Amino acid sequence: MSTHTAPDGTSVRIVQPPNRLKSKVGRGSPTLPPTVPPTFRALVHASAAAYSRHLDDQLHALRALSTGGGAAAAETIFAIAHQIRGEARTFGFGHVGNTAESLCAFIEAGGPERARGGAVVTLHVDTMVALKADGGDSGAQALLDGLARAVRHVLSPERA
Repeated sequence: MSTHTAPDGTSVRIVQPPNRLKSKVGRGSPTLPPTVPPTFRALVHASAAAYSRHLDDQLHALRALSTGGGAAAAETIFAIAHQIRGEARTFGFGHVGNTAESLCAFIEAGGPERARGGAVVTLHVDTMVALKADGGDSGAQALLDGLARAVRHVLSPERA
């Protein structure tokens, strides 16, 4: 919940009720469970190279939107990040998916409209590009922790 002042000077509290669907379906796509039939697992692995190229295209689009799209691009950035969040883990890009999830949460919290919010969006995109290029886990948690600090700083600078 947050408090804002309306243009007429009255105080307005904005309440965001919990999203009950998230508790039912989880947050993003998980990795393939061991119970997945081998033929489906083989199909997913065969599709991984095509997804990697698709992810490159999505990250390129995000980079273009984050550097020149302004606040109006936030909806499109959210849509692309939401798609990445849902797909990346399935195809072996777990940390990219985690970063996309952080970006979605930041946008949902109104981060892009705040001071330095655009820089945090760009930081998320640059982190996804770096994590995809790295292909491994080296340093991923440190990058995700740094993003979390940047998000906290922009959303609540008094508590960061």
